[in-house]
Amino acid sequence: MWRKTIWLMGLLMMAAAKAQFYHNIVNRPFETVSNGPQHVIVVDIDRVGRSPDAIDRLIRERVERATRAQIAGARPLIRLYKQMGLLPADYQLPIFHTVILRQNGRLILPTRTRDGGLGNGTLTIQVQDGDNPFPRDYKDFLQAVASNVLALVEAEYGKAARTLTITVVNYDDQMADRDAVVGGVYDVSNSRFLFAVYGSREAAAVNLLYLIVRAFHADVGFAYDAWEEGFARAVTARIARGNAFRQLVAQILGVRPEAVAPSIDLTLDNNYDARPYYDAWNQPVLGSPSFIAPSLRQSPIQPGTTGGIWLVRYLMATSAWLKLATEYPSFFREFNTRYYARYTPGLEGNIPTLRSIARETLSALSGSATPTVEGFPFDQWYRQQYILDTSVTYGRKLHAQMFPYISNPQPDEQAVFTVFLNYFQTIRTASGGWDEALLNGTSYPIYWDFHYNRLTLSPQYERVDIRVGTGTVVPSFTGDALANQRLTVDFSVGTEIARVVYPSSKVQGTNFRNNFFGVVYGLDNGSVLIDIGGEQKTVSVDNGAFGTAFSEQTMSRERIARLTFFDAQSREVGRAQVNTGIGFQFVIVRLQPASDSFRLDLPAGLSMFSVPLRPFETDWAKLLNIPADQLRLAHWRQERFNYVYYPETPAPAPGVGYFIRTVNSLSVTIQGEPAPLDRDFAIALQPGWNLIGHPFKEAIDLRTVRVVHQFDAPVSWESATESIGNEPPLVGSRVWTLGGAGNYISTTLLEPGKAYWVRVLRPEGVTLLIPPPSRGRSHVASSRAAEEPAWAMDLTLQSPAGGAVVTLGLDTPTRARRAWAKADAPPALPGMTLLGILEGDQLLLQDTRPLGGRQVWTLQVVPGEPDREHTLTWRIPNTRRAWRITLENPVTGERIDMRRQAAYRFTPGGVQTLRVVLEPANRLPVRIVGVQVAATRGNTLTIRYQLTGEATVRAEIRSARGDTLRLLQPSRAVSAGTQSLTWNGRDSQERTLPPGTYMLHIEAMDSEGHIARAVTPILLTR
Repeated sequence: MWRKTIWLMGLLMMAAAKAQFYHNIVNRPFETVSNGPQHVIVVDIDRVGRSPDAIDRLIRERVERATRAQIAGARPLIRLYKQMGLLPADYQLPIFHTVILRQNGRLILPTRTRDGGLGNGTLTIQVQDGDNPFPRDYKDFLQAVASNVLALVEAEYGKAARTLTITVVNYDDQMADRDAVVGGVYDVSNSRFLFAVYGSREAAAVNLLYLIVRAFHADVGFAYDAWEEGFARAVTARIARGNAFRQLVAQILGVRPEAVAPSIDLTLDNNYDARPYYDAWNQPVLGSPSFIAPSLRQSPIQPGTTGGIWLVRYLMATSAWLKLATEYPSFFREFNTRYYARYTPGLEGNIPTLRSIARETLSALSGSATPTVEGFPFDQWYRQQYILDTSVTYGRKLHAQMFPYISNPQPDEQAVFTVFLNYFQTIRTASGGWDEALLNGTSYPIYWDFHYNRLTLSPQYERVDIRVGTGTVVPSFTGDALANQRLTVDFSVGTEIARVVYPSSKVQGTNFRNNFFGVVYGLDNGSVLIDIGGEQKTVSVDNGAFGTAFSEQTMSRERIARLTFFDAQSREVGRAQVNTGIGFQFVIVRLQPASDSFRLDLPAGLSMFSVPLRPFETDWAKLLNIPADQLRLAHWRQERFNYVYYPETPAPAPGVGYFIRTVNSLSVTIQGEPAPLDRDFAIALQPGWNLIGHPFKEAIDLRTVRVVHQFDAPVSWESATESIGNEPPLVGSRVWTLGGAGNYISTTLLEPGKAYWVRVLRPEGVTLLIPPPSRGRSHVASSRAAEEPAWAMDLTLQSPAGGAVVTLGLDTPTRARRAWAKADAPPALPGMTLLGILEGDQLLLQDTRPLGGRQVWTLQVVPGEPDREHTLTWRIPNTRRAWRITLENPVTGERIDMRRQAAYRFTPGGVQTLRVVLEPANRLPVRIVGVQVAATRGNTLTIRYQLTGEATVRAEIRSARGDTLRLLQPSRAVSAGTQSLTWNGRDSQERTLPPGTYMLHIEAMDSEGHIARAVTPILLTR
C-alpha cells in the first residue's frame, strides 16, 4: 500500500515540478542561497502577451486556484480553531499573495522613477474604481488609511526601496468559501493591489497596511517567506499595535480609539502574532524555503499536494522577528538602510549575507560586537528559531500545536489543553525541487508525569487519528497525584515524534487563570523571580512547573521578561530572558548546559554511526568537514523501503542512525545540545526496520531499554521480544550493528557514536524508551545463552567489498519455534556484500531448524563487487559423525564435503545461491556395486555403477602397469544412487589408445573416512 501511495504522490508532483524554477542553489540549514524569489506566484504571460484584460484574467485564475488549494490544506485546522473558540464561527481567513509576471523567462519588474538611489523612494497609493468600483464609503476609507499610514510605515521601516505609484483596485472574490477569502494580491509587475471588501473596517485597515509594507521592498524583496513575509508582517503588527495607527483608524471612522482596538487585536492575533505560544510551537519541522508548497504557487495545482502547516509558519515567522524587535525597536529601519546600500542582484536570496547585515545592524544598535537576543548571541539565537531555517529537508514530519487554555476546566482537572497535530511529507520532485503532501496516520500518545512514569488517561485520549494531515486531542489530567508538576506528552506517527510539555496546576482552574507560566529543566524544586516591565513576582517552582498572574496592564504590551531561578536553599541556579507577546506567555526554560561536545571517530570505508547530541551545525557536509559533492551519507526510510542519500538525509539529531562511506578515516569534534539526562529518550519506530542511534554519550545495556506499544504500559526489552498468546513479539530479538569486517553483528550494548538496526513486528509501530546512563548500566541476568541454538554453525563470507556472517542452527522442535530461532537480515546498503539464508521472500542471518532428518539451507550471496573472488569459511562445532554436511554450488555443480574442507573460493558474477545440506549418514561404510560397461555407437563406452551412500568419488582409466591414462571424474561429492560416466577410448590428450585391456578404477570416500574401491577391466578391440 505504501508503495502505491508514494507512486501516486510522485505523479502528482511531476507537473508542478516542471513549473518550479526558483530553488536553493545552496541548501545548507540556516545558510541557504536562492536563485530567485520563492515566496511569490510567478505568472507566465507568454501566451497572452501584454493585454491588460488577459493578464488580469490569468492572475485571478491563478490566485483563486492557489487559494482554493491552499485553504483545502488548512481547512481542518481552521475549523478546529473555530470549534475551540480560537476563531469566530463566521470568520473568513484572509489569504494574501504576491504576484510577479514573467515573459520569455524574465521577470517583469515595475517601471521606476529616478529617485536618487535604492532606499530613497516614496510611495503614492491611489484607490481606483476600475471596472468593479469599491463602495463609495469603503473607497474613501481605504484612501484615507493609505494616505495617512505611509508616515507610520516610514518611521518603522525607513524610506521605500523605489518611488512608485501603486493603484488599489477591487478584487471581486467569487470563491464563496466560508473559511477563507483572497484578502489581497500585491501585483509587483504592475504596481497595484488587488484588494478585498472586508466586513470589518479595522481588518481592512490592518491588511491594507500589510500590503503597503510589502510594497516598500518592491522588486528587491527577500527571496524567502521567513524574511520577506516575516519582516512585513512583523512591521505591520508593530504599527497596528501602536496608538498612532489606532487613533488614525478611529479618527477616519469617527469613533474613539478604544472602540477599534478589539477588532484590530483580533486581526493581529489570528493572522500575525503567535508569540504567547512561541516556545511550544518552535519545532524543527517548521523550516522551509517557502511557507506554501510549490505545487500551490505554480500551475497546475495538483490535488492532494497541499500543505496544511503554512498558517503556522506565517505566524511563527512574524513572531520571531517581533521578538527581536522588542529589544531593538529600530531594527527594521536600520537593517533596510544597510540592505539597500549593499544591494546587488542576488543579495535578496543570500541568507549568509543577510544574516551578516542583521548582525551588523544589531551591533550598531547595541554598541556591542557580539549582540544578543533574549540573552543569546545573535547567531546562536537565530539557529534556535526553526522557522528561520530556509533549507529543504525531506521526509515525513510531525508538528504539534499546544493551546494551554480551555473555556471550562472542571474542579479536579490539574491540566487540560488542546493539541493540534500536523502530519505531512516533504518530497523531492523529479526536477530536483521539493513539494509537500498531507498524510494520514494514527498516533498513540504517551503521557508522562514529572518522574517519567507513564500515565493512563481516559480511552478517549489514547489514540489520535490524523486525516488529511490534521489530528486533535484534548487530554485531561485529574487527581492530586498529577498536581503541580511538569507533564510531558510524546506524539509519534511512524518514526516521527513531537513532544508537548505543560505545567499542571499552573495555568488555570475553576477560580484562577494565570497569564505567565511554563516549565523549567535543570531545576526541580525552588523558586523563580519574574520581572516584566518593573512588575515582579516570586513564585515556587514545583517539579519543574511554575505559573503566576501579572496585571492586565503589564501583559497588554510586548515586554522583556527576566527570570531568575533559585534552588530550595535560595541559591541562584540560572537566568533566562523571554521577549513576550500580548495577553499571556508560555515559556520553556533550560538551565542545564546548553552545549556539549562529542568526538566522532570513524575508520575508512563503510560505517554505521550516530551523534549523541543535536549539533549546532545542521549541515552534514560542514559538520563532518567533507565537501558536499563527496559526502556519501545514507539513512533508511522504511516507508519507502529504500535508502535516502545526502542531502535528503535527516538533519543530525540524537536517536537517528546513518551509513557513511569514507575514503579516509574521519575524526571530528562536534558541538551541540545534549539529550536531557533526567529522563528516558523516546524514539518512535515504525513497522519493519528502523535505523536508530544511541542518544547518550555513555554506553548502556540493551536490556535496560523499555518498549511501549500503543497505550500499553512500557515493558522490558526481554518481554518485548517474546510472543504473548497468539500475538507476535513487539520487536525482533536481535539488535544489529556493523562489525569491523563490514558485516552485520548482533549486540546487547548500545554505544555512543554507533547506529543500530531494530525491527518492529507490530503494524502499529512502537516507541523505544532508552534510559540515561545513570539508569542504563544495569547488569540484568543475561538470557542470551538460552537463546542460542543447541547446535550452531557460523559461515563467514569475505570479499574485497566486505564480509557477512550467517548462522545455521539445530534445536528441539519447541525451541526452534521461538522468536529468537530466526533472525531477519537488516536491509543492506547498495555496494555492501550480503550473505543471507533464503526463506520464502525473506533473507535471514540466523535460521534454526528442528533436530531430525535432512535439512537444506539455501544461501544467497549478493556481491558488493561482482566478478571478484569471494571466500566462504566455516567452523563446524562438535557434531556427531553420523551427520554429513555438504556445500553445493548449483552454478558449477561442485559439492564440497564441509568436514574435509574449511573454506571454499568462488567468483560470483551477480546474485548467486549456494546450498548447505545436512543429513544423517549411513551407518555402514559406503560401497560401490553393480559396475557395468557397455559400448555404444562411435566407440563410446558408458559406465554405470551404484553408490550406497554419499561420498567423494574419483574415477580414472589406468594401463595394465597402473599408469593413469585418463581422469574420467575428479574428486567431487556425489549423492547415493545410480551414477554414470562415459569414455571415448582416448587418453588425457585425446589420442586414440591402441587395442588392449585397460582398467577402470573407481574410488569413493564417505564422511567417516571409509574408502571403497572398484576395478573393472575394459577391452578395446580396435
